[in-house]
Amino acid sequence: MYKICLLFAMGFSLCTMPSALSAATTDREHPGWRSYTNARFGFSVRYPDTWKLGNPLPDGIGNAFQPPIDQSLVALSGHMNLLEGSSQDKRQTLGEFATAHRRIITDLFEKKKVALTWQKEQDMTLAGFPARRLAFTYQDEHQTPMLEVHIFTLGRNEGRGVRIKVPVSAQGDLLPLVSQMLETYQPGRDQNAVSPLAPKPDTSKAAPQS
Repeated sequence: MYKICLLFAMGFSLCTMPSALSAATTDREHPGWRSYTNARFGFSVRYPDTWKLGNPLPDGIGNAFQPPIDQSLVALSGHMNLLEGSSQDKRQTLGEFATAHRRIITDLFEKKKVALTWQKEQDMTLAGFPARRLAFTYQDEHQTPMLEVHIFTLGRNEGRGVRIKVPVSAQGDLLPLVSQMLETYQPGRDQNAVSPLAPKPDTSKAAPQS
C-alpha cells in the first residue's frame, strides 16, 4: 500500500490512499461522519459532520460542501471526456485536459481582472486512478489571499474532480480534513472502462535503414 502526497504552500500536504479499507477505517476513527453518493456518476465519499451539504451542482454532476471556515468550500463532481485529443482512443489525455482546464480558469479570472499565481502542476492518484493537481493563489474581492486546488482524473468517457477553496491563512485547518475525506473516496463505476489514454505513438520519424 502506498500514498501519493501533494505538497502545498506553507508545508501542508494532501494525500490519497487507494485502499478498499479506507471507508471502514474512517468509520472507526471518525464516528458520525456522513456519507454522500452522487447518483449520476456513482462516486461516494464520507465527510465531517460539521460540514454542511450545499445545493447540487448543475445537471447533477456533484455537490459542494461548506466547512465551518469562512470563504471555504470543497466541491466534488464528475465530468465527461468528449473532446477529441491525441490519445489512442482519440480523446483528451490527462495532460491535455489539465492544459484546457488551466486555460479556462485563467480566462475566467482575467475577465474579473484578478491576477493568479500558479503553483507547479503535480501528478497524484484519486481512488487509485491517475490524477492531476492544479493549484493557484489570488486575492478575492475582500483582498483576502485565497488558495484553490483542483484535482481530477480522466477516463475514456468520464472523469472525477475535486475543487478546494480556502483562505491561505486557514489551509492548515482544512487541508488535513480534506486529506482524510479523500481517503474514503470511492469512484463508483470504472469511469466507462478507463484506458491508459496514452498519446498516440509518433510515427513521423522514419525507421532507420538497415
